[in-house]
Amino acid sequence: MTDMNQTARRLPPLAALRVFEAAGRLGSFVAAAAELGMTPSAVSKGVRTLEDRLGVPLFHRERHATSLTPAGESLLAEASRALDGLAQAVARISGARGQDGLRVSAAPTFAGRWLLPRLGALRRAHPALSVAISTERDWVELGDGRFDFAIRMAPAPVGGGEWLRLSRLRLVPVAAPSRAGTPLAQLLRRLPAIHVVTVREDWASWGARHGMAAPDPARGLRLDTLHMAVDAAAQGLGVALARLPVCEADLREGRVVALAPPIEIDTWYWLVARPGILRQTEGRLFAAWLAGELAEPAGSSVTA
Repeated sequence: MTDMNQTARRLPPLAALRVFEAAGRLGSFVAAAAELGMTPSAVSKGVRTLEDRLGVPLFHRERHATSLTPAGESLLAEASRALDGLAQAVARISGARGQDGLRVSAAPTFAGRWLLPRLGALRRAHPALSVAISTERDWVELGDGRFDFAIRMAPAPVGGGEWLRLSRLRLVPVAAPSRAGTPLAQLLRRLPAIHVVTVREDWASWGARHGMAAPDPARGLRLDTLHMAVDAAAQGLGVALARLPVCEADLREGRVVALAPPIEIDTWYWLVARPGILRQTEGRLFAAWLAGELAEPAGSSVTA
């Protein structure tokens, strides 16, 4: 066995390196989370995993800021160089194999509940336009040859790519149809709140807006995707905070009922485009179609 093979086996997980590189390059766990489509806590966990694997701290953690340690600065330089090399290699291979349609990264709930039901309309509008959708949770860096677009949720643009604002998110409490007409506060005393642990704004945001204490996450049902939360609410397992526009069909078709009027939050859906794709006909067509579909009709509303 050669020394090179022994060294290769000691490499830490690539996903953890990607998270560390983004946090080090951007100088912020929050900024890295927005770029990677993760939560800040997931970024922190990924960095901690890498630190535990290496046995050295990579960041100085202070109350309002983080900064690289000398070991972190050394690793960042090498990690950035290595990831840039991989991105260039993937881009060359991707270009060599020819075009296989637009490659779009989207969160599972958005892809399954909003985008998939509309792909037929996209095909009718643009029969020659081909789209490949990925819902992988791994790190997404536009420009590395894997994706042309990413659909992201964030308060404001962070990181690379061209950010096109699509639609503002709204929160609405929902439950099974049998609970229609029951006041929200009363229902929360009977049923557990369903918490989505991977999102920035959930029951704490709702409670702050309405002057009520947020339901205790330790006493509720904790899930990691919005579509699971809405499905759980539909089955009578608790009360979830659905997000509009992505869950409009669930309300319109009666799978769940709204318990209160929706509220706007500071998060938006964004279409993030890799450099150059909007100068291509296919990219422009997809961006224009998506923006048109997500435009909110005048007077549209959801009532309890």
